[in-house]
Amino acid sequence: MLNGDEKARVEQVVRSLWQGDLLATRVAVALEAPESTVLSGAEELEPVDEDRIWAPAALDIASGWTAIVTQTCDVIRATDDVAHMQLMPLVELSEEEWRGALGGRRGTLFSLPPADGLPLARPAIDCAISFPVAKAALAHDRVRTLSTPMDPATRILLSNWLMRRVGRYAFPDELEHHVLRPLRARITRAMGKNSPSGHLSSCLIGVWSSTAWGPSVSIIFVVDENRLKALGVDLDLDKAVDELLATARKELGRKDLSVKVTATVRTLEAVSAFDLLVAHRQLDLDALPVGEFAAAGSRSPSARQR
Repeated sequence: MLNGDEKARVEQVVRSLWQGDLLATRVAVALEAPESTVLSGAEELEPVDEDRIWAPAALDIASGWTAIVTQTCDVIRATDDVAHMQLMPLVELSEEEWRGALGGRRGTLFSLPPADGLPLARPAIDCAISFPVAKAALAHDRVRTLSTPMDPATRILLSNWLMRRVGRYAFPDELEHHVLRPLRARITRAMGKNSPSGHLSSCLIGVWSSTAWGPSVSIIFVVDENRLKALGVDLDLDKAVDELLATARKELGRKDLSVKVTATVRTLEAVSAFDLLVAHRQLDLDALPVGEFAAAGSRSPSARQR
């Protein structure tokens, strides 16, 4: 048990931490059922529950570092209120991989800037594993933490990426196969192109879809009005939408499916919360340019302010 001084040290450390900051550990712990496992050697682990089903297995973290993914407001709360933090391992990527994962655009990876004291030149969070660590461990004089030099925009992108990883909506298989998958592919191909669909894709904040598979499907393209104006082109939105939906509509016609796909382009100010949160759900679309936009336009690591 922590004494008073040790508890005070923990509270001091957690108040300095943010979501995305780093903690050094070469091991994670996951529960395995030794009698039903694919992990070599797990059958020899000692169960820890009274039913003798579950046993803790040590998983190696090659980099020796993890990122704190608990939201900051819970990280800084007293240990009596929130006793644990959630961690995800760090991995080192090649230059090409690291750039591809900026802003979480590679789905399972989120690139972080290198930090003083971190022996990784191109670190990234890997969401394949998430595990807790007790805040009380921070009283140990050999437990190391590092501040990640992220600007405010990148921290917002990290938060959004983490929400996407746990909050992705499971659209019906038919909707996913015939409409949403072709739409994702078309948006990805259009990005950066000098065409109506390319210009629209470059301005997207997100794409929302109705949730049911039926005679009609509704799509909402939400755009950043400032980026739209910055293009300096007279964009024909109807033509841009038709180009992005062309593949999906062709797929429906090829399958002889009588499904009408309609779409609108909206700014955040021009779309209702009901449409975004109830009538539609956001597509998991890692290729959106928001990550690159924020990373390229961000300042150097700034002073932290709460």
